[in-house]
Amino acid sequence: MARFSQADMDWLSGPHVSRAWFGVFDFPTGVQYLHNGVGRVTVEGQEYVGVTDPVAGVLVGISAVEDPRFGQAAKVDIVLGGVNAEFFRSVKAHARGIEGRSATLRFAAFDPETGQLKLFKNLFPGKMSAPTLHRQGVGTRYVGLTVESFWEAQNFPFGGKWNYADQLRRYPGDKGLQFVGVKVSEKWE
Repeated sequence: MARFSQADMDWLSGPHVSRAWFGVFDFPTGVQYLHNGVGRVTVEGQEYVGVTDPVAGVLVGISAVEDPRFGQAAKVDIVLGGVNAEFFRSVKAHARGIEGRSATLRFAAFDPETGQLKLFKNLFPGKMSAPTLHRQGVGTRYVGLTVESFWEAQNFPFGGKWNYADQLRRYPGDKGLQFVGVKVSEKWE
């Protein structure tokens, strides 16, 4: 996980900061370096291709990185809207091959007046879910993709359940899940 120094936080709290998302995606057709902007950008010797095209109506939406909660892993949702029929069919054909492949999202911050890149951090390593395909009407198509945390599997015990009986099977004498799913009434005196 990325660490932000005090100098990074001071710069990020300034009046003129722009951000962009960069990603390294291991698609079945090969590793692709993409960013949510327009055009090509070279960072640390690697060229990233922009997936947004305002003229063609292709826009990218990226959700906030959610904190992990008990029973729910951290994830990031990516929506690519305004895609053409050829791309839509291509994603549909390769959907099974995309699921489970690695993806790393990187956070970049730059000075919009000079274009100078100030921060570039690996923020969210994970695996891609199977893409979701959506159509509305005749010509509106968009593709959704979720990048799930590598630690998603740690939210659930392998081959078990989060209940008291299964916890006792795994760890005899443990009372950690004794009151899960049970109505408890407390009496304060």
